[in-house]
Amino acid sequence: MSDPLVGTVIQDRYKIVRPLGEGGMGAVYQGENIKIGRPVAIKVLHPEFARNPEVVARFHQEAKAATAIGHPHIIEVLDLGELPDGSTFMVLELLAGKDWGEELDDDGPQPLSHVAEVLWQVCDALESAHAKGIVHRDLKPENIFLIHRHGRDDYVKVLDFGIS
Repeated sequence: MSDPLVGTVIQDRYKIVRPLGEGGMGAVYQGENIKIGRPVAIKVLHPEFARNPEVVARFHQEAKAATAIGHPHIIEVLDLGELPDGSTFMVLELLAGKDWGEELDDDGPQPLSHVAEVLWQVCDALESAHAKGIVHRDLKPENIFLIHRHGRDDYVKVLDFGIS
């Protein structure tokens, strides 16, 4: 079954390339800013949730919270908008790696040094969020994404401030 959003161009700027994942409230796609050729992630609320003002407000709050914190270990939100059908979308930096939950499932128990390094970065990000009065409220291994950056494979990006 093909996804009807794949190939869609949003706001004459973002092309949806392929699905990356789906959750209960929405889907995440790989996209491209066609004006500058930058790969991005596009998080789209499912249409039934896009009609719920409370859910849309939480989605907007997620974008505002991540942007307000402005920390290198928190995913960067680049844009926010609406699809023609009224669904809300968020444009995020595209991350290459895997969430810590996947790593734990794949590799089992982690060396203490790795756990300490990951948690140090998470705590650094959360300290910055707390300093701005923002509490994550859904911190779990699946919302801790590990990428390759600055010569290391355990660079943390904290995701999903949706219920902050």
